[in-house]
Amino acid sequence: MTRLAVKAATDRGLKREHNQDSYACWIPDAPEVLERQGVLLVVADGMGGARAGDVASRLAVETVVDSYQRAQGSVLTALSQAIEAANEKVYGENLRDPSLVGMGTTCTSAVIHGAALFLAHVGDSRAYLVGAGGIRQLTRDHSLVAYLVEEKSLTPEEARVDPRRNLVTRSLGLTSGVEVDAFEFELRLRTGDTLLLCSDGLHGVVDDSDLARAVHGRDLDVACRELIALANRAGGPDNITAVLARLEEEDDGRS
Repeated sequence: MTRLAVKAATDRGLKREHNQDSYACWIPDAPEVLERQGVLLVVADGMGGARAGDVASRLAVETVVDSYQRAQGSVLTALSQAIEAANEKVYGENLRDPSLVGMGTTCTSAVIHGAALFLAHVGDSRAYLVGAGGIRQLTRDHSLVAYLVEEKSLTPEEARVDPRRNLVTRSLGLTSGVEVDAFEFELRLRTGDTLLLCSDGLHGVVDDSDLARAVHGRDLDVACRELIALANRAGGPDNITAVLARLEEEDDGRS
């Protein structure tokens, strides 16, 4: 038997006055709900003024969780619609409160349903899968530099230091309606596989290989602390958030 272990950590970093990241981990208590809906993980990285970014990411995460909890359809449809609902929530607050005009947020969400993995995201917060075979980026950044790398106008190495690397091409809250990338991962998760959701305050300054070394085979609490430390050792220029979920062998208590 396997169980899903989940841990998360967030940090302001070394240069920002406020933490504009938000996250949530929803693990249903009722076995029948867990069997039907799985475990929901969400990371959002807010953009805007000091207050606006905080508000945008918090509203997005709360709305995704609330919408997904109340959903009746398939997992993937429910997850995609939850992000669409979050977009409308943040956009509505943009229209309602003049002090929040222009706020937006990334949002990357995952549902682990047994050994199946479902993802939906907007922006440049990422999902990775870390396992015995290394690390694999599962999401595609909605950012200018990612587009330029795809067009071969930049190399991945150049993109990491390009001054435009924080410019996202898709986010929640700026328009009514948003295009959501939503898909089911083509492979079943295996025991020991670890899902990492993170904001660009982590993946923007820490190489994928270092992310993998910090996560694979480590206690999840230790891994969370190491990921935060790695980003801060690299200068901590942005807020840092990491959510980890791992399929583990369940201890049956027998020796």
